Formats: sequence, C-alpha cells, structure tokens
Amino acid sequence: MTMIICAEKSDKKDIKRFYKQQKYNARFLGDDACYFIKDNEQIIACVIISYQHRSPFLHGLCVDGTHRHQGIARQLLTHCQHLHQHIYCFAQDSLAGLYLNSHFSQVSQDTLPNSLQTRFTSYLRKQTNLVAFYHQSNS
Repeated sequence: MTMIICAEKSDKKDIKRFYKQQKYNARFLGDDACYFIKDNEQIIACVIISYQHRSPFLHGLCVDGTHRHQGIARQLLTHCQHLHQHIYCFAQDSLAGLYLNSHFSQVSQDTLPNSLQTRFTSYLRKQTNLVAFYHQSNS
C-alpha cells in the first residue's frame, strides 16, 4: 500500500501545481484537509476534504494519468472514510462505479445539506452528468 500524506501548509504550492499539471480545476475552499501520494518526490494523486457547515465534502480526487487504474483513487477514498465519519461528494456519472464500489451511496439532490444543494445546482450548470454520493461509516 502506498503512503498517504496529510498535507501541511508548506505543501500547498506543490498541490496546486499538481492540479494544474493534471488540468484539473480544484481549489482550497477553507477549513480543508488534503491528502496526497508521492512517487519519486512528485505528487501522483490528491484529494481534498472541505467542510461546508459541518458536512465533510470530498472534492479534487485526481490521479496522474500514468498512475491510473492501479487502485490509488480507492486508497485515497478509503483513507478519507477512516478519518471522516460521513462524507458527501459529487462526481461524473462515469465514475459512479468507483464510488459505489468504495461504499458510497448515490443520493438525490434534495437529501444533500442546504449548503451542498446550492453548490450541486451551480455545478450542474456546467457538468450535466454530475451525481451526488454519500458515505457514512458504521462506527
């Protein structure tokens, strides 16, 4: 298993560079926890958990193209699930299998907390194939 690193403030520039290299639009939203994986001192995968009115929101899950299909995204999801009792996220419907196989449930927009309903509606304007997911740990 690959070592997952909890980002510190000093890692922020490298994380932003990683997302830019991946052509992935991810931003820190405030009160974030960020986890990443490195290979040869280069970030190869990253995920951000932001808090929206006490609702952990997973976003920015991205794996470098040369490292995809190796279970790295699932490792990051599992790591987040162990650290956060419940998590919401939005993803392209093409990624539904990844989330469903990682013990997330697909949820309807009206079951999201109000702050996330607004965000989901906003995102849907640009990405019409977006799906909402929720995970709650059994512990």
